[in-house]
Amino acid sequence: MAPAVLTEFLVALQFLTVVRLKKTLPFSETTLGRAGAFFPMVGLLLGVAVWSLDRSLSPFLPAPLSSVFLVAVLAVLSGGFHLDGLADSADGLLGSGERQRSLEIMKDSAIGTFGALALIAVVLLKVRSLDLLQGGYRGIALLLGPMLSRWACVVMAYSSRPARAEGLGARFVRGTQFREFGLASVFTLAVVFSLMEVLGLLVFVPLAALILGFTLYCNRRLGGVTGDTLGALGELVETAALCLFVLLETAVSQR
Repeated sequence: MAPAVLTEFLVALQFLTVVRLKKTLPFSETTLGRAGAFFPMVGLLLGVAVWSLDRSLSPFLPAPLSSVFLVAVLAVLSGGFHLDGLADSADGLLGSGERQRSLEIMKDSAIGTFGALALIAVVLLKVRSLDLLQGGYRGIALLLGPMLSRWACVVMAYSSRPARAEGLGARFVRGTQFREFGLASVFTLAVVFSLMEVLGLLVFVPLAALILGFTLYCNRRLGGVTGDTLGALGELVETAALCLFVLLETAVSQR
């Protein structure tokens, strides 16, 4: 039991980050799907990393520069996995109205106009949101943003079918069962409410609506989801979470 759980955690860690603790891991449909239970935990570890870095840099760097650095570090730690998916999804979903053509565009490694615009918009929103978060919610946003985005991938995978027959994304979607969805959701909710109590609903509910809406859209538009749409959802949720924390901090400060 313990070795299997450890393997699933390592698969999640290596699938979502640039960390390589083991050279050979089984990325089978079953193992990759079961690793989804650990996606939010890996996201939280990423959050702890950037939060710790922010605490270390705050005495030396001004907030705008620190915010740029943190967004860049998070992208590097994630291996650009979600950003690449965002760009490909934007090109595919916005570049053609036909399902098969959209999937072909998403498979193309070149970044088009819509992909570039999506990347610019997301990065700018993240940097500006972190720049505005200078109160108590900055640390919470850094901790929860990456976790919520990885949880979103599990929700999408569990509630969807693969748009393609092959690929890591298809394996993950087919392998994700109720166990993974349930464990990932319980962990995510526990962390959110332990840090924010009832105020966590003001962040969690809008993000859940975004996840549901984008998942339904992708399933209807593409006949399922791909690794690219999973990555795109992760970026959208992470960005939306930071924006929501800005709104929440502003509302609380004006009371």
